[in-house]
Formats: sequence, structure tokens, C-alpha cells
Amino acid sequence: MGESKIGREYLVEHAGALSLIKGRWKYIEPGKGPKVLANVHIESGLAPEPQLYDLNEDLGEKRNVAAEHPAVVKDLSALLEKLRDHPRSRP
Repeated sequence: MGESKIGREYLVEHAGALSLIKGRWKYIEPGKGPKVLANVHIESGLAPEPQLYDLNEDLGEKRNVAAEHPAVVKDLSALLEKLRDHPRSRP
């Protein structure tokens, strides 16, 4: 609302699947559905596995680094689950 000088610690997005941006990382939870929308040949953002992107190095989200950073995936997944279960709670 423009009243606070302090930024958010994280941001939750929803575009077919929930995602969480915290610091340099963007985590996208596993989703159901096609990776590519056949009728328009556009990536859906969905994947059956977790997605993790280092936004400092890959702003276009081209390289999923989830397998290289399992601890980050675990932490961000747990935070997103906590927010989903208790949206008014603050970690």
C-alpha cells in the first residue's frame, strides 16, 4: 500500500501452479497438466517435478536447478505449504 519502507521477504504467485520467490530463488511446485499447451505451442509452466530457478543467474527461468539445490527446494516447498495452510501466519 506504499506505507512501509520495508519490502516483502517473499512473494507468492499463481499461474496454473503456485510459486514462491524468496531472495534469489523462485520455486514452482509440481503441477498436473501438460508442459506445453498443444493448441498454441506455449509452455504452461507446469511440470510433474519441482522447479527451482536462480533469478540472479537465470531471469528467464530457462534452467531448472532443483536437482542441484535440494535443500532450497525443501525449504521453499515447506514455506509455501505453511502459507497455503495458514495464509494469515507469518514465518
